Amino acid sequence: MKQRGTRALAVLIALSVSACGGGGSSEAPATTSGGGGGGSGEVIEVKATEFKFDPSALTATAGEDLTIKLVNAGVVEHDLTIDDLGLKVTVQVGETGEDTAEDVPAGTYELYCAIAGHKEAGMVGTLEVK
Repeated sequence: MKQRGTRALAVLIALSVSACGGGGSSEAPATTSGGGGGGSGEVIEVKATEFKFDPSALTATAGEDLTIKLVNAGVVEHDLTIDDLGLKVTVQVGETGEDTAEDVPAGTYELYCAIAGHKEAGMVGTLEVK
């Protein structure tokens, strides 16, 4: 009985957060071919759920193009944002999107979900580029 109440509360919170963040960008994520030609790129697939990324610790090779493919397996809209690389992928429930950063320099970058309240709920991670 207690589990049903907890589940109902979680759904209510998720719907409330989604409703509050509804005025988000209508910008579609950039789509690329995924490195079919020159072989000079990496693709990392990340799954978004409430409220985490899987995996949350990403690694990539410096000097390469990097495509992040985000799969939304959650019940509300999510995105994956890396400000320092100008990378942002926004996906609706059940959808997949991608964005590419070119010639990524070495460093450690913060990634997070920019939907209102999601970062604060723990939707964060890191990208280490070596």
